[in-house]
Amino acid sequence: MKLWNNGETVEEKKEKPPLSEQEKIEQPERIELLKTEHDDLLRKAGELLELRDRYLRSAADFENAKKRLLKERDDLFKYVLESVVFDLLPVLDNMERALRGHVGEVPENAKPLYNGFMLIHKQLTSALAEHGLKRLEVLGKSFDPHQHEAVDHIVSDQAEGFILEEVVAGYELKGRLIRPAKVKIATKKEENKGAK
Repeated sequence: MKLWNNGETVEEKKEKPPLSEQEKIEQPERIELLKTEHDDLLRKAGELLELRDRYLRSAADFENAKKRLLKERDDLFKYVLESVVFDLLPVLDNMERALRGHVGEVPENAKPLYNGFMLIHKQLTSALAEHGLKRLEVLGKSFDPHQHEAVDHIVSDQAEGFILEEVVAGYELKGRLIRPAKVKIATKKEENKGAK
């Protein structure tokens, strides 16, 4: 018993009666009806594919908008944080100048006030550090125009460009320079050009 592609056996194929005249007349109509159904199914499949593509594009657009909004929010937060920290830096500078100016010469009756200012300074610097503020370490390093601003040259035996003194502290906020350090750098002694 041999099977055909449609699952009918050879014997079954032989046993089918031939088409009647009525069936022969109706067969083109059935073929036309099947073609119409086929075309409708193809059209619906095309519509479904188009809907699927629109859905995927919309989902991608939504994801891109979400990422863009998150980035804009982070950028806004960084900008606001940077401007607030930048405005606080002169306050921090003045507090450090005031504390440096009285080291070792604080009268006994002013020590509680001095210690209070030291605590406030410590709290301010630690709060700013928690938000990513870092003071640049400059003393004993070579001058870097990307991080330092030279405000004076001092004739010295040190290597040229060696930072001798920090005038104003420089700071980075989350790895980004927000204020360069103002420094005094070493320069070589000028040779007397008139001597022979």
